[in-house]
Amino acid sequence: TMTDTFTWAATSQSTGTTTATVKRARFGDGYAQAAPDGLNARLRSYQLQFVGNRSTINEIVAFLDGHVGQSFFWRGPLGTGLYGCDTYTDSHLGGSVFSITATFEQTYQP
Repeated sequence: TMTDTFTWAATSQSTGTTTATVKRARFGDGYAQAAPDGLNARLRSYQLQFVGNRSTINEIVAFLDGHVGQSFFWRGPLGTGLYGCDTYTDSHLGGSVFSITATFEQTYQP
């Protein structure tokens, strides 16, 4: 199956975090070793905010709900990759303005 692409633009308030997975071994004499854990030892995560009218926010919610447990392509600030979204919060900002805040976590596939 073809992987879908998330195309909506996030606000400039969105932030990203990169976490490295590292194996560490410490020895009694103060010596320590560290090495990347696995082939994909770096995991990127983004806290994203999207603002729009009810229709736009509903389209985003429908996309995210339709991809529970599935990866999708998303072009982040550091390039395009596979991501998943397990958590999002929606809110009404007043009038016809709505927002959704979502956490996109990088995924890897064999």
